Amino acid sequence: MSSLVERLRVRSDKRPRYTLDESDDDFPPRGGNGKGKDRDGDPPVKQIEREDAKEDACRKCGLSDNLVSCTTCTYAFHRKCLVPCLNITSDKWSCPECVSPLTEMEKILDCETKVASEETSSSESGSNKKPVKQYLIKWKGLSHIHCTWVSEDEYFEAAKIHPRLKTRLNNFNRQFESTDKSDDDYVPIRPEWTTVDRVLASRKNSSGEREYYVKWKELSYDECTWESESDISVFQPQIERYNEILSRRKKSTDKSKNADRAMRHAEQTPEFLTGGKLHPYQLEGLNFLRYSWSINKRVILGDEMGLGKTIQSIAFLASVSEDKFGPHLVVAPLSTLRNWEREFATWAPQMNVIMYFGSGSSRDIIKKYEFYYSKDNPKKLKKNKSSSSNDEKKQSRIKFDVLLTSYEMINMDSAVLKTIEWECMIVDEGHRLKNKDSKLFGLLKDYHTQHRVLLTGTPVQNNLDELFMLMHFLEGETFGSISDLQEEFKDINQDKQVEKLHGMLKPHLLRRFKKDVMKELPPKKELILRVELTSKQKEYYKAILTKNYAVLSRRGGGHVSLINVVMELRKLCCHGFMTDEPDTEPASPEEGLRGF
Repeated sequence: MSSLVERLRVRSDKRPRYTLDESDDDFPPRGGNGKGKDRDGDPPVKQIEREDAKEDACRKCGLSDNLVSCTTCTYAFHRKCLVPCLNITSDKWSCPECVSPLTEMEKILDCETKVASEETSSSESGSNKKPVKQYLIKWKGLSHIHCTWVSEDEYFEAAKIHPRLKTRLNNFNRQFESTDKSDDDYVPIRPEWTTVDRVLASRKNSSGEREYYVKWKELSYDECTWESESDISVFQPQIERYNEILSRRKKSTDKSKNADRAMRHAEQTPEFLTGGKLHPYQLEGLNFLRYSWSINKRVILGDEMGLGKTIQSIAFLASVSEDKFGPHLVVAPLSTLRNWEREFATWAPQMNVIMYFGSGSSRDIIKKYEFYYSKDNPKKLKKNKSSSSNDEKKQSRIKFDVLLTSYEMINMDSAVLKTIEWECMIVDEGHRLKNKDSKLFGLLKDYHTQHRVLLTGTPVQNNLDELFMLMHFLEGETFGSISDLQEEFKDINQDKQVEKLHGMLKPHLLRRFKKDVMKELPPKKELILRVELTSKQKEYYKAILTKNYAVLSRRGGGHVSLINVVMELRKLCCHGFMTDEPDTEPASPEEGLRGF
């Protein structure tokens, strides 16, 4: 905890740079709380004469050179002496003495008490070093690397003018007191929040310095911030990655859809896979997927769970992307998207993989910065009123290689996603498409896709009808009429029927089991350890039966009530604290006798 506080103190000394040119004091600064702005055409605001204002001297440190003057009073400051949340955007701004910067506070993260610094002690006449309570502030529009400590006295001064600050402080104090600070997991600012995950865009500010639009690790897209290049200089790999993605852009060429779709048989792990070596059966899966794609036959990869369907799928998409085919869509449960992202980063880091999920504002940022490259000539595109031509131009400007999204996003943003022509669509846990009346089935079936792959460890869960529905999703022409298939295979117990069904499914289904492909694994051992109930559990067990004697002794009916009793007993056997303490005293002597 102490090391984190020290790092944050160092960060608080490194204030964000305001975009004033060091060689030109009259250059308009950046940022601002907007409180001191005058509307265009309004008469200039008369400045407040500060009696203690020193000419050509900073209000905070007393030094001169490169000062920024307040619009509403006669104070002047150095940029480094200003609170970060001012964000000056023009030459008109109000200093902290005129407008409290705490109005730009987003939230309070932490609290600590420390001895006042030497600078603070020397600046206040007659004051000795004494403990000072401070609050760690996260500012609006700024990332966690710009969080700063604000003293309690300064906070209370601002709260006199803005009472809501006092309410927010009281709420924080209540929550802070209930937090276990001794817990090793307690960290006000997680290291991931100050680590650059992706760079989305770049621009130059008014002073000519390069700025980057940054997404931070484990934070959503709606928490992206613009950062100066000097502030994130330690994250050069992410900046280089952004520049490398920009350099990939090429003008669209008229290539044949069948060009370079030839089967490329892999005898060993391809060089473009960096996560390790594939098992022989995984190479077989890669070749199966690649061959099916080359002949335009949509398939199911139905390996048993644990054989690496995700890795085989990533290897297949990386293989197709090496031949310049894309983009690809992966639809998976929300809980597995992070795992997909990690596996892509491990096995195919060269691919530009985007996770599309989150709030509406997060998805808007993804669509704005991650979906398409910027237009070459917007004026020329406006003259072309053909919607189909514009769609083709947007298709040629797609920025990502793979889009990871969840079933929920397919339902919510299908209008956006279905306009893209996908090369490959992979649906994880494809057995969710077994119901043709489901909304997900109908939406995904209408997507423009050259190739489709379903991943499922259980192609047949209950009956053949579900398998026929999966095949209908993949190959609607071959498996068009479900009723005809049901009639044809109504007597599946006959050997001829089974052989015929296998012949139909073999080109579309690859299914392996661990016992067949991983023979080096030792046989599974099952060890059953019987544990006696504790005396208290036995007492509660008996009490539950006694309390529900009427339900247990009833003839016929009461099925739901009986299940509830069994569930209570099951929870009790797991642990005595999982159930409410039953009333061990019988309601009447007769009921007590029945319990025996």
